[in-house]
Amino acid sequence: MEAARPRSGGTGGKKSFIIQVFTGPWFMVFATLLVMFTADTPLAFGLYSNVLKSVLGYDQSTLNLVSFFKEVGTNVGVISGLIAEVTPTWFVLSLSAGINFFGYFMIWLVITGRMATPHVWVMCLYICLGANSTAFANTGALSLA
Repeated sequence: MEAARPRSGGTGGKKSFIIQVFTGPWFMVFATLLVMFTADTPLAFGLYSNVLKSVLGYDQSTLNLVSFFKEVGTNVGVISGLIAEVTPTWFVLSLSAGINFFGYFMIWLVITGRMATPHVWVMCLYICLGANSTAFANTGALSLA
């Protein structure tokens, strides 16, 4: 007669499978893609550029200047890379969230009239910071993988 073998698939097996899913490489790929997909807020500039133009009285050349600084913020990732070299990934991602909130919150305050209209260079700084959060999020997400 054969000895009875222990059955697999009990609660211990399910727990180890769930732990393996959350700590495995494919979950990290999923998390990386999720962060990168949700971090592209600069793509929404076309949705509120007309509001900037009408509320703040910008002409097209001023709006182009603001848009240029949005592109600079989106594409310059040197600072985020240097910070990622000396800090953990969670700090880079947290910094991304903080910079995103500050930049776009300040723009929202200006557009809704809760803050006095700043100089154009200050608006350029706000949008550059908000857009630069994308570089921080991408750097943090890619260092996860």
